Amino acid sequence: MVQDSLQYVSWQHNVREVRQIVARQYVTFPNRFFLLTLHITVTVLIFAGSKPLIYSMHVTAALIGLAIATVSCEAAQPPVAKMRVIENPAAAGAQFPRLASLPDGGILMSWVEPAGKDHILKYGLLRDGKWIRQGEVARGGDWFINWSDFPSVVAIDKSFWVAHWLVKHKGGRTYDYDIATSISNDSGVTWSTPKSPHRDGSAAEHGFAVIFPVHGDAGIIWLDGRDRLVKQDGGKHKGKSGNFALRYTRIHRDGGMDKEQVIDDSTCTCCWPTVAVTPAGPVAAWRGRTDNEIRDHRVARLHHGKWTKPVPLHGDGWEIAGCPVNGPMLAARGMQVAAVWFTAADDHPRIRAAFSTDGGQSFGQPVEVDKADPFGRVGVAWSDDYTAVVSWITTANAGTRKPGLALRKLHADGSADPIQHLGAISGGRDTGVPQLAAYGQGFVMAWTGAAPDHGIETTFIPDGSAGPVPLRR
Repeated sequence: MVQDSLQYVSWQHNVREVRQIVARQYVTFPNRFFLLTLHITVTVLIFAGSKPLIYSMHVTAALIGLAIATVSCEAAQPPVAKMRVIENPAAAGAQFPRLASLPDGGILMSWVEPAGKDHILKYGLLRDGKWIRQGEVARGGDWFINWSDFPSVVAIDKSFWVAHWLVKHKGGRTYDYDIATSISNDSGVTWSTPKSPHRDGSAAEHGFAVIFPVHGDAGIIWLDGRDRLVKQDGGKHKGKSGNFALRYTRIHRDGGMDKEQVIDDSTCTCCWPTVAVTPAGPVAAWRGRTDNEIRDHRVARLHHGKWTKPVPLHGDGWEIAGCPVNGPMLAARGMQVAAVWFTAADDHPRIRAAFSTDGGQSFGQPVEVDKADPFGRVGVAWSDDYTAVVSWITTANAGTRKPGLALRKLHADGSADPIQHLGAISGGRDTGVPQLAAYGQGFVMAWTGAAPDHGIETTFIPDGSAGPVPLRR
């Protein structure tokens, strides 16, 4: 899951480093740009290593083009979003926030705090500009702690809450871990004895869980690596795909769980899935995986207790042999669903978005949110019935050499407001996955502060309006 992502991450960071060098040198010495271009070619061939020569040449051409684009874009100062820092109750060293908008207009935020050799899952309620309550869900010394796969606390309704965290599988390998869930029927005051939604008992990877409402109960989906054991045990698991799968079960208010369902038996190994709930039912999106390593996103709907057959969200055609650790996000408003995702098809990293008006049965053609080599890690929330707001981590600025957080409003008519920059942020794993949620007359964002101190950063962004500009499709 994590190991096979390292090759891609290393390649992506090298691309950014070379591109930043080009941008800085072009501004300072524009008449030397031809010589610098030759230097780029050599650099790419070196770090491409065992990749085919034609692929290395293709990457080189893309780097030069992206570098020129970076220089031209930086000639104009990008708009900076107005924002206000929100103090939060998380302790020093806290990490991995999750945000969820509540029906009463509040925000539920969960996070993980260190406590000696243990970790604690906590939550806080933000309402009317104040953190009115916080609590502890669980603690343990055998938890699996990871920047991209982290716990959650979800309010299904006013009183019924469900939480999850990850526990190392006893006697297992580094990435063998299980999902633990607990329920509360008194709004998070007390919690039940933990149970696992997967009942295979195998020493395998189980994670990237998403919890959501299902007709008064809770649904949970997760990435499950039990079938991948077929590649490691000499064929004892006959009939299995040998891949990761996306699985589902329903958690009842009394703690009971339904039989597991397989939504997709061939998924990417460590790109988090997402769920949005419409009046017609939940819609899920995740990164799939084909036998020839095309890792594009798929969607399915829960209909009358069964998941529909997965269909492509959009055919980007991204062929990549390792997991990019970059999942999609969905947000629903009535029957409208906004989908946002990262892709690097054709060696061109970008953020894309698409809209559905029929509860996720179909999505329109994607629009380009950011084509300037972004890191990804997207978020999305609705502003009104016609507008969604997207968040992501941008490419590193050529001057500061630091990535940034950005927002952009997308409108149902195909237009978009200018990109709004929130400021610099670490593009490393210590930042985690920045969170975005609608709150009052604006939005709240939360992310993990930079190492080594960490801590949770929270900020409020007013829902101001800028003049829309056409989006290129």
